[in-house]
Amino acid sequence: MKVESICIVGGGSSGWMTAALLSKAHPDMQIALVESQRIKRIGVGESTLGHFNRFLRRLELEDKDWMPHCNATYKTSIAFKNFREGNGERFQYPFGNFDLYHDYKGTPITFFELQAKYGKELYPPEEFARYVNTQTFLAERCKIPWRAVQGDLKMGNFIFDDDTAYHFDADLFGQYLKEHVALPNGVVHMTGDVEMCVKDHDGNMTSVLTTDGKAIQADLYIDCTGFKSLLLEKHMNVPFVSFNDQLFNDRAIATHIPYVDREKDMESYTDCIAMSSGWVWNIPLWNRVGTGYVYSSKYQSDGDALLEFKHHLATRFSPESAQECQFMPIKIRHGKHKYAWEKNVVGIGLSYGFLEPLESTGLMTTHEAAILLSDALERREGFVSKYDKDSFNFTTNNMIEAMKNFIVMHYTLSQREDTPYWSDCVNHVKIDKGWEPIIEYGESQRIACENVNALLNSLDGGSFQNNHFSGQMYIAAGLGYKPITKSMYHERMTFTGNPNHPDLENCHEMWQNDRKRIIEWVDTQPSTYEYLKKEIYGTV
Repeated sequence: MKVESICIVGGGSSGWMTAALLSKAHPDMQIALVESQRIKRIGVGESTLGHFNRFLRRLELEDKDWMPHCNATYKTSIAFKNFREGNGERFQYPFGNFDLYHDYKGTPITFFELQAKYGKELYPPEEFARYVNTQTFLAERCKIPWRAVQGDLKMGNFIFDDDTAYHFDADLFGQYLKEHVALPNGVVHMTGDVEMCVKDHDGNMTSVLTTDGKAIQADLYIDCTGFKSLLLEKHMNVPFVSFNDQLFNDRAIATHIPYVDREKDMESYTDCIAMSSGWVWNIPLWNRVGTGYVYSSKYQSDGDALLEFKHHLATRFSPESAQECQFMPIKIRHGKHKYAWEKNVVGIGLSYGFLEPLESTGLMTTHEAAILLSDALERREGFVSKYDKDSFNFTTNNMIEAMKNFIVMHYTLSQREDTPYWSDCVNHVKIDKGWEPIIEYGESQRIACENVNALLNSLDGGSFQNNHFSGQMYIAAGLGYKPITKSMYHERMTFTGNPNHPDLENCHEMWQNDRKRIIEWVDTQPSTYEYLKKEIYGTV
């Protein structure tokens, strides 16, 4: 199939991100986007991962270009509070690679040997992130270092453009891409509601018809209609595979909170706080805080969830904030469609699949799928075959399955059993012991694509040696999982056949000294607010 024209159905952040990227990479391709005027935008705020920087680089966007238009702030980590024991503990999942650049530090396993030797008082679970990635101290103190200090040994291998991500208003970001990238690149913008699709005898879509009589023809159709999945599910009949047996949360309540003291309250991480039947997100934008409660209707009624959320807001912000803000209910549909690419229809974003936002994967599934599609179209100047479709389907399926297993970790490794919700998360969540894709692919795809079981890799002590699995390590360690027990430690210490084993007493002393120096240096760096005010927002 030769693709020379594309029709994107659906606007919002997903549609305009896809349109912007494709129009940038394929300037000779005819691209149209049709969106409904009746769709209500939620605008709860969005949190991204480091992968988002690759999308920005593809569009050649500088931070100063787009951030002020979207009330964007920087993000250096994801924090998890009350997930381990529910006693107010918080651990970080910082961005960037491990910076075990001092020989004395050994490997990530060395931390657990120190923990076994010196105890949790000096080496609590949250210390793991600080030990293997000193950028954790930046996140905990809500600091953003000046770009001039990039490469400073005090911060290991910190790279500003890779080790920071963003919080921003996703709807405003979509509008920015529409006005500053997609439309200037020639994307044709049309409004209307698609009510009918026409197919040929092979089942390929030949045109979409809108309620106002427009007929839009294209070689390839991209579904960006969100949970509705108008093209992929409703017209191409691709079945939906639910994740409800592994991810319990099916509801959310979202709202906006004004800053009480923006300079003091603006954090540089997405804060996730465990509640009785789910968790609350806290996303600091430039102009306000986006927050919401993700919960399971099986364990808590909508009314009780709202009361618990209001109590949380009154405690964290102010009683007035909890009373004055407007709440937006959201229904969550966990899962994926069996295929992301069926015939000449591709689902991108929510129309293909969705995972709760515990690991900020909402936009990730959009920009990563858009990049995959763009690359597939670019490899042979628009020509795609079954091989390209199978490769795309395998990769998107692998991505969402791996992220699902990763999110499941956050619940199954918890030590909480204080509510029915958490008891079931710990004891009754279905865990994939080694999933196989439900799609039948050729052997070439199985060899070409890596199948990672996030849960098993995190629990295998060997994976703590590998930076590739750093995310799983941060979560497992932060939740109190120890690959080295005290008994295992004593066993290792009596083994004399390892002359390269680090001197733990020297390691402990040097780390304690390093730790103090790092904190002193971090405290000299600007706060998130100070940095943004000077570098992005000027004197606003």
